[in-house]
Amino acid sequence: MALKKGDGRAVMEYFHKMQLEDPSYFYAIQLDDDDLIMNIFWVDARSIVDYGHFGDVICFDTTYRTNTYDRPFAPFVGVNHHKQTIIFGAALLYDETVESFKWLFKTFLSAMSGKHPKTILTDQSAAMARAIAEVFPESNHRLCVWHIYQNAAKHLSQVFHSSKEFTDDFSHCMYDYEDEDDWLLAWDNMLQKYSLTDNKWLAGIFEVKEKWAMVYGRHMFTADMKSTQRSESINNVLKKYLKPKHDILRFLGHYSRVLADKRHQELQAEFKMRQTIPVLQVDVEMLRYVVGLYTPEMFQMFQDEYMKIGDCTIYKVSKSDAVTEYKVKYRQRTQEHLVKYEASTVNVQCNCMKFSFVGILCVHALKVLEKKNVKRLPSHYLLKRWTQDAKVGSIKDHRGIDIGGDAQELMGKRYSHLSHNFREISTFAAESEMMYEHAKRCSENLMKDLQEMRKRCYSDSMEGLHRGPR
Repeated sequence: MALKKGDGRAVMEYFHKMQLEDPSYFYAIQLDDDDLIMNIFWVDARSIVDYGHFGDVICFDTTYRTNTYDRPFAPFVGVNHHKQTIIFGAALLYDETVESFKWLFKTFLSAMSGKHPKTILTDQSAAMARAIAEVFPESNHRLCVWHIYQNAAKHLSQVFHSSKEFTDDFSHCMYDYEDEDDWLLAWDNMLQKYSLTDNKWLAGIFEVKEKWAMVYGRHMFTADMKSTQRSESINNVLKKYLKPKHDILRFLGHYSRVLADKRHQELQAEFKMRQTIPVLQVDVEMLRYVVGLYTPEMFQMFQDEYMKIGDCTIYKVSKSDAVTEYKVKYRQRTQEHLVKYEASTVNVQCNCMKFSFVGILCVHALKVLEKKNVKRLPSHYLLKRWTQDAKVGSIKDHRGIDIGGDAQELMGKRYSHLSHNFREISTFAAESEMMYEHAKRCSENLMKDLQEMRKRCYSDSMEGLHRGPR
């Protein structure tokens, strides 16, 4: 996809057309001194709304090149309440310099009314890191662990192939430790054990350990994302559509197609959520309560944690006026977790910090709540972004104007809600002949009322057309 003569005007016309159809559509183009296009960023209203609801964590990846001219495609990607990939906007960059990244990140913030993400996941790039530190100073910058692991396999291929133990030890250093001193000791032991104390690549990633080792990131919310592979999955989909000879308008069209596909998947998940209720593995108040609040995907994650409670052992460590401390161990594992419980606020804090980085309580915390006879999940541990009502509430665009949903999405949501309600009515009314006859009469009357309303709406709209503007 090369930028040719005349593409600049075509791009401007395309974006102008999109903005006429969608007033909240945002785009920005950076030109060089000769008025040639350098960097382009664009985002539609739906993506701005999605960022408003789910922009606490973004993945940003520039590993995909769109053409033989090596122009990076850079999507901003996140995860919704169904744990599906969503797109917050995209860019075509001229290069990967600090200045290009700074322009892009500042432009992104302008489009999103200045809202900063809590955490940004990226691949390892010095220029990108500098731009993030300057434009997103309050955001946590994490490196994609998948890229770290792939680079480790490349730079340490001999050790990887000669020792299965090294793979395990390196993975433990990436994911498993909860105490910094334990992690530093394990890292040094690994270097000694495999004679890697002088390895330059390992020394280099040790310098940025705070950005990839889980022991340093447990307090940072990542919405259960550890890598930029969500960005790469978008890139893989685009590769199916794109060819080097395609012009920029063809590219923008295909990008819109990918966007529409992703949104259709979310609509399907919303519809299914309204139609079905997940199966409870045990009939207890805690699960009965959250099954109607979490999305099915998040309920399953929560239920998986809850079902481990029976395999946990617990004992009290200390007690003060306000806080009781427990040690909790899962199955036969040697590691014990310290859990602090404050009765007055029903606060429960585990040193594994799963709630901090995923947003659901861990089995250790749930075990303590069970011990204290807390039957319902405290509201402060129910993250809105993981609930069925995650998208309730208005989002403003860069002009400060409320953004409405697109017509298809709104119709789909209305249909889902009504289907769920009428399904419950049908189940209830079928219990007796009297209730059935009552429901039947009401539904027939409702249908007549709706048909009359539609006729009136149609007549009003036709009258407005004939009357014309005043």
